[in-house]
Amino acid sequence: MAFFEPKMREILEQNCTGDEDCNFFDCFSKCDLRAHKCGAERVNSNLQVVCDKIFRHWFSSSLRTSAVSVPLQLQLRDAVQECADPRGTSGSAPGAAPDVFWKLQRLLQATQRELQEAEK
Repeated sequence: MAFFEPKMREILEQNCTGDEDCNFFDCFSKCDLRAHKCGAERVNSNLQVVCDKIFRHWFSSSLRTSAVSVPLQLQLRDAVQECADPRGTSGSAPGAAPDVFWKLQRLLQATQRELQEAEK
């Protein structure tokens, strides 16, 4: 399901008693406990959702191939974890930082190169 930003703001700005009331599928907002209203801005990003729902499952354990080096597998697993939950790894503000996107891209390209080399 996809929504344009104005519709998402409308959906997220609902009454609440806690942050859990401000979740709409994979979009999360925060509850303002004084106003009892959810914030209009998401506190997570689409990249975080992809990392959490897709990549974390793929890279939570080894890639089950010796074609990709163990250090690269570990770097990729850590980058996916950082992307999915940036607060859990660095204490930073919510929302996957743009640099995590570039880190993931670099690591995925390195993985692709190692897999291609192994095929030769």
